[in-house]
Amino acid sequence: MNYENPYKKIENLPIHPYLDDLCEVLKSSPSHFMVLTAETGAGKSTAVPLALLKNFSGNILMLENRRLAVLNIANRVSFLLDEEVGQTCGYAIHLEHKTSSKTRFTLLTQAILTRKLQSDPSLEGISVVVIDEFHERSIHADLALAFLKETLQLRDDLYVIVMSATMDSKKLSEYLGVQKEGTVVPCPIYTVKGRTFPVQIEYDEKSSVAQAVLNELHSSNQKYSKGSVLVFLPGINEIKKTFDELTDKTDSSKAEILILHSSVPFEEQKKVLSVPKDSKKRRIILSSSIAETSVTVPDVTVVIDCGYMRLSSFNRAAGMSALITQRESLFNAEQRAGRAGRLQEGKCVRLWNKSDVLELSNPPEILRTDLVPLVLECAEWGVSKSDGLSWLTPPPDSTWQTSKNLLEQLNCLNSGGITQLGKASLSLGIHPRLACTALSGAAYGNPDLSTDLAVKYDSSISANLKLLEKSKAELKKRVQKAVEIYNFSSCFPQEFSSFSTSYALLCGYPDRIAVLQEAAEPIYRFPSGRMASLQKETLRPYPKYIIAVEVDAGEKKGKIYSFQEINEQAALNFLFSRAQTLCKTEFAQGTDKLCKTEYTAYGKLVLKEKNIPVTQDDYADAVAECVKNNGLEWLSLSGSCKNFLLRVQFFIQNAPQNKSEGLSLKFKNLSSTANEWLKPFISSQNIQSKTVYDALYWFLDGSEVCSKVPSELNLENGRRLKICYEEQNSKIIPTAQIIIQQIFGCFKTPKILGVPVLLKLLSPARRPLQITTDLENFWKETWPEICSEMKGRYPKHNWDYRVAE
Repeated sequence: MNYENPYKKIENLPIHPYLDDLCEVLKSSPSHFMVLTAETGAGKSTAVPLALLKNFSGNILMLENRRLAVLNIANRVSFLLDEEVGQTCGYAIHLEHKTSSKTRFTLLTQAILTRKLQSDPSLEGISVVVIDEFHERSIHADLALAFLKETLQLRDDLYVIVMSATMDSKKLSEYLGVQKEGTVVPCPIYTVKGRTFPVQIEYDEKSSVAQAVLNELHSSNQKYSKGSVLVFLPGINEIKKTFDELTDKTDSSKAEILILHSSVPFEEQKKVLSVPKDSKKRRIILSSSIAETSVTVPDVTVVIDCGYMRLSSFNRAAGMSALITQRESLFNAEQRAGRAGRLQEGKCVRLWNKSDVLELSNPPEILRTDLVPLVLECAEWGVSKSDGLSWLTPPPDSTWQTSKNLLEQLNCLNSGGITQLGKASLSLGIHPRLACTALSGAAYGNPDLSTDLAVKYDSSISANLKLLEKSKAELKKRVQKAVEIYNFSSCFPQEFSSFSTSYALLCGYPDRIAVLQEAAEPIYRFPSGRMASLQKETLRPYPKYIIAVEVDAGEKKGKIYSFQEINEQAALNFLFSRAQTLCKTEFAQGTDKLCKTEYTAYGKLVLKEKNIPVTQDDYADAVAECVKNNGLEWLSLSGSCKNFLLRVQFFIQNAPQNKSEGLSLKFKNLSSTANEWLKPFISSQNIQSKTVYDALYWFLDGSEVCSKVPSELNLENGRRLKICYEEQNSKIIPTAQIIIQQIFGCFKTPKILGVPVLLKLLSPARRPLQITTDLENFWKETWPEICSEMKGRYPKHNWDYRVAE
């Protein structure tokens, strides 16, 4: 194909003059990676596909964060090529794809690229992979980059472009670089200027969002009266509330209120992104963060920014996600404001105080989200540990382990890696929880019920009835195919005699079974120990056992949005089949009475318990457990113990590292290792202070510490000086009090491990005279004046410091 004509159609884009050059830079990149940063309005998403088609002979994949962006770019590129979508340029999104044998350039949503990499790690036939909008730092984009770094080790003819709005790209460039002669050669960063008009920034902390919109509609300033008003709000609830407020207060013949959010029907979203046909009506577009960078809303001249955004955050302890509304970052604020300057000079009204300080950027999704799908993908790739891949931002070890534990509970993973059920779950293209729910019915001959449930609770599927039915049909096909390929029937619980809704949900949500805490209040406890309350009215009495499918962890207490009641006997059968029997020994609150309890529990859901007799070993176990939970302070340490611990700290701070490193680790973990160092010294049900001292002395290498950090020193004049150790500004300082005559004849400051002793010099009446760590200088500079005064007060004393008294 001749690409000269399509090139002419984009001559007005700022990126146009650089297209062929950036392709040459990519081809010459030592690592085959390139970072392309472009300001708003540069036209990178439209123009780069044409440049790659012209300059590379193979096929090209381009990763987008959202379905809407995929369709917009596919339509735009195909238009420039004078073709229908699905010929040279096609796309593949969930439940829909439009490609052909002619397709060379394919736009993908993120999870689909992961599936391609899993099925063909070398990406045969692909010349270039483009990851667009990388600044959003989605977890799929991070995973794709980690996989692609390994794919490029298999191919010397594959290239990757990481495209982003302007951001600090140095770290990314180094990450995508290549090792040469022991140093990292960063990948090239190609920067293109954008084309935006000036945007006037105004601050209005007093107006609500609706009022700010009305202010704009009724403004007498004609400068910004043309064009659409784009309003940024945190989420759909705030959008609907503002929509209702504005509907009551605006003239529908003059203003059209539209919603841009992933939950609204796809046709409505496309309407928002099309050029308005009725110029008499001013469009008010209420949007979530979707309109910041990944899609372009045409005809916007005014932006109203509420200053907040909604992010998903994973609560590791509860095993639940929470939607958190928080202040947007400075990067987000600048991106939002830039939407007003695409066509002409615009205005952005920020609904906060100008002096408010914003964070520079938000943390990447990999640090704050549910990692269950990522951990399962990595297991399929052959990676079982969080450090098994080269990450731009490594996932937190604790969240990785929590996710791995759940996948083992779901039987998607075991000690040998990914199971048949895990592989089958990945083939469905939905969250592993939903996949296990969907597949459970196939194992018991009722796939219709289980797939319907999976679709019902899949938040990524629109409420649009047509799309819902399409999703069900597609999922059933995939489940049937999985049954033909994988043998996973033995991976499901076997204790139920018949299949049911609650059984299917337990297969995907075994950690979401919850028990009612009080008959009068709809508050439930989960195996994690988290408490959550029902958010929708339900008939009383409240069910005793439920499976909470849609739940928000909350800050202190969670919120249950949807649940399935489960028969009490069925719930108990499930819980007891997975419960553990443990013993807990503890002191009764406020007493030294020891109690021992045997209990059977599923996580923190206690199913039964009973008191059992206490033994001698139980006392030692209980003491160690109390120290672990409450710290050393629980032991009421004696003065000798406290002094010894200060000497240990002093040794750690001042001894050579090869001598102190091991001791430092022991000291740091004293509370958590009480079972190791204290328990062997407890011989009765009454712990003495000497017992604690002996245990600490043994564990912390007391003989070595005391030889190097003494409690007394020999002075030059033959006297013994008692040393105390005190904490000052997180440092341990050796100190000593001494009457001035008792240090006569001493001319050098005493030192311990090279640290001068802080000498507190006293008068014969034991009143403070001077504090010094420099005795030599004290005798020369300070002593003459003090001596003169002391002679007058105490004439019978010897004041010749050169002679020992």
